Amino acid sequence: MSLDDELAELVAEALAEEQGVFTDLSDRSFGGVRSIAAVGAAQEIGTWALEYLGPGFHVQLRIARRNRQARVDGWMSPARPMKVLLSSLLRHPVILEAEVGESGRFEFPIAPSGACRMSFLTDSHGRPPATPPFWI
Repeated sequence: MSLDDELAELVAEALAEEQGVFTDLSDRSFGGVRSIAAVGAAQEIGTWALEYLGPGFHVQLRIARRNRQARVDGWMSPARPMKVLLSSLLRHPVILEAEVGESGRFEFPIAPSGACRMSFLTDSHGRPPATPPFWI
């Protein structure tokens, strides 16, 4: 099994587990939106927008790739103090952490490339809400 096949299988399993936790709103005429379908586009340069509706909050993401570096900026509405985790979906995952500011903004100045997902650590107990996988 090739690495691409393993990644696709891992992403499909992860997506099946998270179905219904977040609603992907990105298909509402956002030009150039990235999804897991962009698996072959790891070297693309540009800016993309993603939008998710979570349980009680709305999240907008801006993904920017320049050269071999990626950055993710996010906005949450309504703004709530919480931690946001950005996790790569690789065999050896990279997990980054950011705090949501008073304005609802959070950022990952250096983001991992490839398939990722975000989790939102709220005060509620149980499994934190997470986005479906997306491609950086």
